[in-house]
Amino acid sequence: MRLPAFEYHAPTRLEEVFTLLAEHGPAAKLMAGGTDLLPGLKSGKRHCEHVIALKQVEELEGLTFDETNGLVIGARTLLCDVGGSEAVAEHYPALAKAITTLATVQVRNKATVAGNLCNASPCADTATPLCAYGARAVLHGPDGARELPLEEFFIGPGQTAIGDREVLERLVVPRPAKGLRSTFFKFSSRSRVDIAAVNMSLTLLLKGEGIAAASLFLGTVAPTPMRATRAEKVLVGETISPELFERAACAARDECKPITDFRATAEYKRRIVHVMTRRALETVTTETTA
Repeated sequence: MRLPAFEYHAPTRLEEVFTLLAEHGPAAKLMAGGTDLLPGLKSGKRHCEHVIALKQVEELEGLTFDETNGLVIGARTLLCDVGGSEAVAEHYPALAKAITTLATVQVRNKATVAGNLCNASPCADTATPLCAYGARAVLHGPDGARELPLEEFFIGPGQTAIGDREVLERLVVPRPAKGLRSTFFKFSSRSRVDIAAVNMSLTLLLKGEGIAAASLFLGTVAPTPMRATRAEKVLVGETISPELFERAACAARDECKPITDFRATAEYKRRIVHVMTRRALETVTTETTA
């Protein structure tokens, strides 16, 4: 199928984006890499009369890391640039691992992290690691910028907290605490770069043989990327043991709310969550690096 006709806009400043959004309203769609929007328009699943491309907007560029501000990912930043960053590999290995399993090399060289999040898919591979690391989304509109935890960014399937005239400007990920360990797991029935039936990110802050803090996020088992709070409560303050891991895995399995779809049945997804949680806990407590 051919792309339908639309008017293409290429602003270079955020103010121009806000003006275009105000002028065209729901008839306009923002486009970063275009790996989701353009196929959607071609297939007829998505519709718009105006496409506002963000790839030339100066305020949305940049990928930086420092000890004070942590990791800052501009909305124009490609998945391949984040996944190939030495700072990301060293300090945020779960995010780096998630990106290597996301789609194909060709897509990762075109798509952006911001675009992956703004699709608001429950199975977005970058969502769970960024949430587990405590990322915050900076949204910018005509009235200025506002910031919110990334886990509050997702409202429902395909729905985010972005306002009608707002843009996701950047993501800010705090520097991990010293000793924080993390991992990312993904299960897909067809190939490792296919859409996940379940994905998961875990961070643990260890203190001796005990767990001082835990963050566990699950993907594809709820309407939005979900925090497994019951499993976290099982873990925090306890001594590392196989029995503890089993209790936490059972808690994560019982609190997730998957649905049956073409990827897997709800019951099978719960089983995956159980097994994956236990393996993630074993991984982060036995490896010598985060």
